[in-house]
Amino acid sequence: MALLHWLGRSRPTVPVEDPEPFKIYVVASPVPSDDHEMVLTLVCAEIERRWNKTPPFDIEPPNSKRKHGGKKYQARCLEVLRWLHVEGEIARLAVSVAS
Repeated sequence: MALLHWLGRSRPTVPVEDPEPFKIYVVASPVPSDDHEMVLTLVCAEIERRWNKTPPFDIEPPNSKRKHGGKKYQARCLEVLRWLHVEGEIARLAVSVAS
């Protein structure tokens, strides 16, 4: 979830053309779900675009039969988050042991 938030904030939002006052607009997120096979690829591509670096990890594909991509996939996402924290993009990282 944290990687999705980071990825979503790195992409500019598409403004609503000719908005009417006092009307609610729903804008779709340009980010796929957390267990989509392209999430880590998109995160690595954004890291390369922004800093011309790549995380020192291989991309772990999610297991579609497991909840949230499986333990290996979640561990790889956590490794990427920790790497982003060390590189200075994420200022504060708190990981809950219960999750």
